[in-house]
Amino acid sequence: MPMKPWKSIDAQIGVLKSKGMVITDEARAAQALERFGYYRLSGYWFSFRAKDEMGQILDHFTPDTHLSEIVDLYVFDKRLRLLALDALERIELALQVDVASTLGQHDPVAHTKAEFLNQKFVKNGQADRWIRKYGDLKSRSDRRAFVRHNLDTYGELPIWVAIEIFDFGALSHLFKMMRRQDRDRIAGKYGLSGGHVLEQWLKSLTYLRNVAAHHERLWNNNIKDHAAVPPQFSQIAHTNQYRPFRYFCIMQFFLEQLCPRSSWRDRVREHLLNFPTPTNGKVHLSDMGVVEGWDEWALWRPKNEN
Repeated sequence: MPMKPWKSIDAQIGVLKSKGMVITDEARAAQALERFGYYRLSGYWFSFRAKDEMGQILDHFTPDTHLSEIVDLYVFDKRLRLLALDALERIELALQVDVASTLGQHDPVAHTKAEFLNQKFVKNGQADRWIRKYGDLKSRSDRRAFVRHNLDTYGELPIWVAIEIFDFGALSHLFKMMRRQDRDRIAGKYGLSGGHVLEQWLKSLTYLRNVAAHHERLWNNNIKDHAAVPPQFSQIAHTNQYRPFRYFCIMQFFLEQLCPRSSWRDRVREHLLNFPTPTNGKVHLSDMGVVEGWDEWALWRPKNEN
């Protein structure tokens, strides 16, 4: 198949109109396409494409599909990504301290020693892969003053320093490598039944963080690294594990303990309640995994009502 040719903004508008997109203000449409890009916005108008009787997606839009409403959906998603990153930063920092404190009590460089890691992963080689990954993180960070100082002075980074060069993925990876009793200890601090639950949650939150940080579509994303929820969280357990709402619930669960005065809950609640439902009703807040009655859960009720 030949490569699609480049098209000017005016040509892009023409293509959209020929496929049935309603564009009432071409100047604003041009601004949106110049600012966000045709391809990025196409992820948001995909759900608005028509289907035949067999469910096959067609190359035109459902009637009453407005470009202005696609842009509203994009802006909603942008705000949602920022809310996710706000919560994830707080969770990440707290868990960095938990991991550093737990491992540091065993040995300042426990993160580099097989005897302080889960022996299952030592035997199958995953621990060696972790240590090589950690070496790559050091190499990429060795020009930073605090890294250089510790390496020159001590020959290695103690865990409470090393944790500062970890991204969320590396933190999640190290947590997985830790001994079961250490993982359970950290999970227990948050009222979780075991480290295996927190391990799953961290993997899912890492995926969510990467989507948000790289400006990908989040609101109806199919969460590949999905996580189960123990029965003790009866309401969250009935949410869709493949949709983002479950993981916003998990983030709020952490923030209730880490930042009880935070307004994050109220900001997310207000944002979801103001979902930009389009004229033709082709997308709904439920596509994010939001369930009926969620706003009455104690988890999401305004702070002043709890």
